[in-house]
Parts: sequence; C-alpha cells; structure tokens
Amino acid sequence: MTAIVRLAVVVVTIALFFGTSFNAFEGHRDIAILMALATPLGISALGFARAGHNEAAIALLCCVLITVVTMVLFLNPLGVHDVALTAYGGIVVIAALLLSRRAFIAILVLTLVSATAAFAADLLGFSRSEIGHFTHWTHYLDFAMITLIFAILGRYASEKLFASLGEAHYAATRDLTTGLLNRHSFFDAAGSRLRHAHSQGDTAVLVVADIDAFRRLNLVIGHAAADGLLAEVALRLTEAAGDGECLVGRVGDDEFAVLGMGLPEDLMPNFARALHDSVNFNHEGVSLRSAAGYSRFPRDAHTIESLMLGAQSGVEAAKGRAEGRVSGPADRI
Repeated sequence: MTAIVRLAVVVVTIALFFGTSFNAFEGHRDIAILMALATPLGISALGFARAGHNEAAIALLCCVLITVVTMVLFLNPLGVHDVALTAYGGIVVIAALLLSRRAFIAILVLTLVSATAAFAADLLGFSRSEIGHFTHWTHYLDFAMITLIFAILGRYASEKLFASLGEAHYAATRDLTTGLLNRHSFFDAAGSRLRHAHSQGDTAVLVVADIDAFRRLNLVIGHAAADGLLAEVALRLTEAAGDGECLVGRVGDDEFAVLGMGLPEDLMPNFARALHDSVNFNHEGVSLRSAAGYSRFPRDAHTIESLMLGAQSGVEAAKGRAEGRVSGPADRI
C-alpha cells in the first residue's frame, strides 16, 4: 500500500509540474500559478505515507486534485470540457480503490459538489469560459451518471478485492486453529516491538509454554478434539496476558509464546507463572499440563531469536521439575 501511495504522489507531482510548465508556455498564467501552488501540497502527502498514514496521504492527494480541476474549469477559456471531467472521474476511481468507505464517500460528495459548482458557473456566465453557451444541464446529468457508475463499480471491485486480500493476509499471518499469530508473524511483530523498546529504554519478557505429550493427546482424543484444546489454550493465554500490550502467538505444534511489554523485572516471574497456570486445566475430560520458560529483555537477550532460545531453555529446565514448572533461562543454552 505504501508503495502505491508513493507512486501516486510521484505521478501527481510530475503531472502538476508539467501542467505548470505547459500552461506557462501557453500563456495561461493563472492556471500555471494554481498548479505551481498545488505541487507542494501534493508532495506533502509523501510525509503522511512515510509516517504510515496512507489513507490520509491519498485523501490529501484527492482533495488537491479536486481543487485544481475545479479552479481550472473556472479559469480555462474552454470551460467545462471533457478532459477536466475525465480528471474528476479518475479521482473518484482512485478514492474508490484505495480509501475506506467513509473517506471514499466524503471524496465522492466533494467531487460532485465541486463539479456542480463548476457547471453552474459555466452555465451562469461566472467563469472565463468562451463557449459556455454550448454547455447544458443535460451534460451535467451525463457527467453525474457516469461518475456514479465509476464510483459504484470501483468500490464494488475494491471491496471484493480487498476482502480476498484480507482473507489471504489472515491465512498468511494467523494460525488457523487458534486465531493467534503464527510463528513468522509473531517473530516479525515481536522484533519490531523490541526495537522500539530498545529505543525507549523499556523492558519486556518472553514466556514460552509447552504442552505436555501433545502428540499422544492427538492420538488418544483425535485431531479435531486436540484442535479444540489448542483453541482453549489460546483463549486462556490471551485472557491471562491481559491488556493489549501483550503479543500472543502459536510458535510450534504444542508451543505458545507471549511477549509482555513494560513489566518491571521483579514482576516478570509472577507474569510467567500466571500464564503457566492458565495453561494447566481440565477440559471436556482431558487434563492438560504444561511447562513454561521465560527470558527477560534486555537482561537476558536483546533480540527475539535469542529471547526465544533463552525461554525454550527455561522450558527444558522446567520439564524436569515435579512442581512449579516455570523457569527462567538456563545458565547454558
């Protein structure tokens, strides 16, 4: 999405630059100045894109283009002509494809209001058009009908496309059995959070919970029932993790990971025990037990990969205990 927004900014900027040059060469100084003033506004959309506000960037570009097209229709001796109206249609299609429903509706309304004002000025003689007497309200009705058709088709295609992309993205980033982040997505998100925590001087703890004898459970109760147990584990872990600062994922067949941010070091063992306790329960006649290990950021490690190794070494140490099967990282991994 960011690449699309940046490409749109570049294309709009180039178009405004060449529009400025062409109109200056043709002697249309007012239009040239208008486009020259609009060019920095188009470039400013890049700042929104770089900050991750892609929708704001596209909305700003659309508003700039609507303003430019409308003013050109007021100032151009040719008045309301096909090229300018095609520009309105292009803006609507871009908004339909790239913006949320609410933002798209706002841009569509703004476009129709601006086009109505341009047509009214042309018909009533308030513009600089020299051929206004050739314009009729039927032309405006044709424009409105075509624009609405473009808007409906573009939005329908967008929602169908992004729904399919959303399903594909969910399947690629989520564990379908539990709904938690899969291993790749957990590592990616956790790495990003740890980099931010490092820059802010914050702390974090990674807890890994490993279910005992899960393969045997699969054989005894069947895969469908075992999947139900995994979903129950995910639910209990998510509830025990608490607020939205925690990242929960399934990182192996029988292994779950929770990254807690901003916890004081003296509370990290208690946090790990609470998560461990949540994964020891009886469910539909099955007794589920687990072992848990944890590692601390930045005390034990600085990257998600090394934190995972430390926590998994804690899991191995905890498995050798009869009670209190929670352990910090082993002295040697």
